[in-house]
Amino acid sequence: MSKAPEFAIFQNSRTKQSAIWVNDKWKDAPEEDYDHLRLLATLIRTDPEPTKIVKSIVNINKDNSK
Repeated sequence: MSKAPEFAIFQNSRTKQSAIWVNDKWKDAPEEDYDHLRLLATLIRTDPEPTKIVKSIVNINKDNSK
């Protein structure tokens, strides 16, 4: 049995619905975040080191939450 991912992005282009999988649950994103999440998903999908992108975002969020 495969393990659930730590992070994933779901998007429905017809409805502009997005959700992010984090902490073993889906979190719905507002419709206005659809294009931003689409860009992020494309970057992660096409970058040779996608983990680096995700780790950078995590680190930026940690710095901004202080």
